Amino acid sequence: MTRSWFTSWAMCDQPCRVIPILPEVVVDAHDHLDCVVLRIRGRLAQRGDLRVRRFLAKSLADNGRVLVDVSRLHCSQASLLAVFPTALGAAGGWPWARLVLFGADTALHSALASERIADIVLLAADFASAHTLLDRRPPLVRRHRDLPVHPSAAAGARMVVGEACAAWSVPHDLGEMAELVANELVSNAVEHAHTSSRLTITYTGALLGVAVRDYCSCPASIRPYPIEIDALRGRGLHLVATLAKTWSVDRHPDGKTVWASLALDTPTQVEQR
Repeated sequence: MTRSWFTSWAMCDQPCRVIPILPEVVVDAHDHLDCVVLRIRGRLAQRGDLRVRRFLAKSLADNGRVLVDVSRLHCSQASLLAVFPTALGAAGGWPWARLVLFGADTALHSALASERIADIVLLAADFASAHTLLDRRPPLVRRHRDLPVHPSAAAGARMVVGEACAAWSVPHDLGEMAELVANELVSNAVEHAHTSSRLTITYTGALLGVAVRDYCSCPASIRPYPIEIDALRGRGLHLVATLAKTWSVDRHPDGKTVWASLALDTPTQVEQR
């Protein structure tokens, strides 16, 4: 038994619950005073990552504050470790849902680092330090929302961005700019792509990112079209280019993502990535 596991269990005040997720993955759960402590035992593989992700997301949604001892977790490929930030996002993200991992051995710690999991889900050596980190905002916080093909989608996007910025204590001016950018990008998805969209907001403390993913494979320009003086519309991307520090378009086989990074400093000439 590892020291991290012994220490965490010794500090918990409720009996252990053993929860089988898959034949090769079992979770031991304890209720602590202000959080739930889970130990994931076994090997995480492609065929089971969805069930593990759903279990973690439910635990986070139900409890809000979750510590995970990964000292007995093995992973068949590093990319599967995305179950942790994905589950955190599905539960609403920080600060509504808080997740800290602890006890990783050298190999697992290296895999978590290579996938940059610690940017979104904090890592600790043991239970005590993990418990302290529950009150610290991760270096990168993220929230997303799926929006319909409907004229109200832009208003919904503004609301989602406003709520996220308030929860993350984003400076007011930066939050207002992000709402404008989200409004324009989601409006474009509705009016031009004619598909539903996924809005993603990220914040690092220095940059606030707004990205809108649509599902139309039609070509997309990475530069605003010239403004027609008499036109009542068509200024959306010009506004985005003016407000953003950087912005561009990432293309996918079934659509595209238009993203913009915003900063508190005065917008500079648009940089292309």
